[in-house]
Amino acid sequence: IFSYVLTKAVLQYMPFVWHNHRTYTLLMSPHISRHGSEWVYSTSITRRLQLSELNHYIHTIPSVPHPIEFFVFICGYAFNPVMFPFWLGLVHKISYWSLLSNTQHATNKHGDIWRELLATVTTEQGALINTAFYCASVLVILAFTELGKASFTTTRPPPPESNDATRSAYENKDNTANCKWNRRYGSLVSSLKSKHSFPSGDCAQAMNLCIFLWQYVPTTDIPISRRDLFMFGLFLPGVVFARIFYLCHYVEDCLGGVVLTSLLHWVCIPSVGTYMFRFVSS
Repeated sequence: IFSYVLTKAVLQYMPFVWHNHRTYTLLMSPHISRHGSEWVYSTSITRRLQLSELNHYIHTIPSVPHPIEFFVFICGYAFNPVMFPFWLGLVHKISYWSLLSNTQHATNKHGDIWRELLATVTTEQGALINTAFYCASVLVILAFTELGKASFTTTRPPPPESNDATRSAYENKDNTANCKWNRRYGSLVSSLKSKHSFPSGDCAQAMNLCIFLWQYVPTTDIPISRRDLFMFGLFLPGVVFARIFYLCHYVEDCLGGVVLTSLLHWVCIPSVGTYMFRFVSS
């Protein structure tokens, strides 16, 4: 409820900072024709996997049943900037419960080293440090995704152009219009987003949360818990689908965000956590 009210307030009272999607569409109209020539969307991977056809299919899905779309909306809105405090609080609580139960879980070299470091402090301190580590990982991924957007400068998907009524309903967020194409939560999911699309910041942050909980906040003695199965098997695909379904991204953008986060967790994020722990401890 707080996120909904805050987003509405930002869109209503700060239009000079955050353009609504209609204004965004008008601003981007000269660039829509560029999409077919942008190399990110014309690679051999796109052609072999027929991602252009998949993009068009998902973008033009008329509508889905309300209960299903509500879950899709939750996934698509999960990493809106106003949701950041929620994820910090959740990571803190899960970290506290995990450290309190003293779960032994051999994930990988980085996960073992991190648990050994947390074992040297109290449970509350460990939960706070783990939360700070997650915050640092979010900032690292945000920096790289914004750098990627500024480097590739790719355009976002245009509104559907099947007919004038559908396009008008989309741009005006007229969810009661008598047309087949309908997105009940389009204005919320498409709010507070940057100008360019590749890579997807929301998908990158979703992958970051999944990997972070799996590697650094274990809950069971088995390698993959039910929580991790839910995160990787349902939540992450839900975020990817939602970002495409609400015309915020293409499939290539979402795959780029997932791959970018995986590389960062492999290359630099574990070292960031280790150095941060040593700095806090000193």
